[in-house]
Amino acid sequence: MSSKESNVSEQAISKLAEEGIKSQLDQAESLDVDIRTDPGKMVQGEVDEVAVEGHGMVIQNDLRTEEMTLHTSGVDIDMMKAAFGDVILEQPTNATARVVLKAADIQHAFNADYVQQKLRGQKVELPSGEKITTDASNVSFTIPEAGRIAVAADVMIFEKVETHHVSFSAKPKLIANGHGVTLEDVSYDDAGNDKPELTQALIDTTESLLDLRCFELDGMNLQFDQFTVEEDALVIEAGATITSFD
Repeated sequence: MSSKESNVSEQAISKLAEEGIKSQLDQAESLDVDIRTDPGKMVQGEVDEVAVEGHGMVIQNDLRTEEMTLHTSGVDIDMMKAAFGDVILEQPTNATARVVLKAADIQHAFNADYVQQKLRGQKVELPSGEKITTDASNVSFTIPEAGRIAVAADVMIFEKVETHHVSFSAKPKLIANGHGVTLEDVSYDDAGNDKPELTQALIDTTESLLDLRCFELDGMNLQFDQFTVEEDALVIEAGATITSFD
C-alpha cells in the first residue's frame, strides 16, 4: 500500500469513527478523530495511535462537556467490519481520557428536564418523623474557589405550600474504585436555613448528577483516576478500555 493510499485509509477509518461517536451524542460543536499508522501496518488493520478530541459535546441528560480528549496506543482494527462501516477492535485496548466541565454547563444540567424530574417529588423525612414532598428550582452551581463547589436552590414543600432557599458549599472527592463523587467538608452557607434536611436532599442530588459513568460511550469503559476542581472548571482524568469506536 502506498503512502497516499494509507492516508486515504486513515482518513476513511477516522471518519467512520467520528460518525460512530457522533451517533451517540445529543450534540457536538466539534469532534475530530485522528488515526495514525504507516502503510505496511494499515493493510493489516494495525494502528499506532488514535486521538479523539471533542468540544461542546452533550453526551446524555443535557450535560455538556467543554472538552473531552481520548488517546490510545497501538490498536488492531477489524478491517473486514470497517469495510462495512463498523470500527471494531480485534481486542480491547487501553487509553487515557480527560473531560473538562464548566460550572455554567453543570448549572444548565441541573435546570434541564432530566434533572428537574429527579428533583420533583422527592420525599424528605423531617426530625419529627413527618414526611414531606419537595421540588427544587432555580438551581445555581458555582465554583467559589479551587477545590470547592457551591450549590443553591429554591426548595418548595408541597404539603405546606412554602419555599425555602437552601445552599451549601463542599469539597468533591472521587470515590475510590468507583464511578461517583462524594461531597465532603460541607458548609451550610445559608445561616437562615432552618431545615437542613432539605439541604441534604440537594447534596444527594448533586452527588447523583456527578455520576461519572454518564461520560462512557458504547464500547468504552472508564476507570476514573482523578477529579479536580479548578478555578473555573471541573477536570476528570481516567484510564479507559476501548472495544470499538462505533
